[in-house]
Amino acid sequence: MSYIPSALRRFVTQRAAGQCEYCRFPQTASFFAFEMEHIIAEKHGGLSIAENLALACTYCNRFKGTDLGSLDPDTKKLTPFYNPRLQQWSNHFRLDGAIITPLTPEGRVTVKILQFNLSERIIEREQLISSGE
Repeated sequence: MSYIPSALRRFVTQRAAGQCEYCRFPQTASFFAFEMEHIIAEKHGGLSIAENLALACTYCNRFKGTDLGSLDPDTKKLTPFYNPRLQQWSNHFRLDGAIITPLTPEGRVTVKILQFNLSERIIEREQLISSGE
């Protein structure tokens, strides 16, 4: 993995408003520091530039890894993940209580592979919602 300068890290963090750009979990509620995630992994030719970096929580970054997409559970077609640099979150996902519901094929593969709705993640979201975050 290449070095990401501190100024670029600050820019990515500020642009994300301190939230995971995939699941929207706030960094202030996380025990672990969020990570610079390559939307297109370096092994696939992705560069360490602002247009290819996203702020990601530990869960999302680990589950995504270097993958670019997966098979849509509905259509069984190879589908790319949601791309926070090119797409609007609200076009692909909806928050139903503490559940993140996918709205598109990209949303479905992202929810499935990044495991947005694991029981422990839902519990964390419920706690945040009940505390007003």
